[in-house]
Amino acid sequence: MPALRRALRAGILCLAGAGYLLLATSVYAARQRVRKKNAGPTVTSTSRGAKCTVRFRPDRLGLKFTCVTPNDFQSGNYQLIYDTNGVTQAAGGTILPNNPQTYEVLFGSCSGAACTFHENIQNARFSIKSTLKNGTRILKPYRLNI
Repeated sequence: MPALRRALRAGILCLAGAGYLLLATSVYAARQRVRKKNAGPTVTSTSRGAKCTVRFRPDRLGLKFTCVTPNDFQSGNYQLIYDTNGVTQAAGGTILPNNPQTYEVLFGSCSGAACTFHENIQNARFSIKSTLKNGTRILKPYRLNI
């Protein structure tokens, strides 16, 4: 009896293996996905004017950016424009010529320590304008994916 069971198992395994070989098809694997560990998308400018690295705050309720200014930098400013619930909002400020400076601009408004953040933000645009000592003006626009 044990010999018969062994023979039956061997026959079943042989049939299963043959069926697998007949029915098997080629499988192509996708490329392995490699993810970077960072707080969000980063955009770095490399042309003339203030060189800024712009990224979202970890809570995505505003932007943080660091600017390094070249020797021929005279003045600069930044501007954030976005739509919230059908109303256009804007915020801005001045870039100082000291190296490096970190700035923060929010999607909302603050009065003292109390801040109110806007919701349903669309069409967000951020721009940095630099003026060099020779009078050249440089505009660097950034499109934000919210």
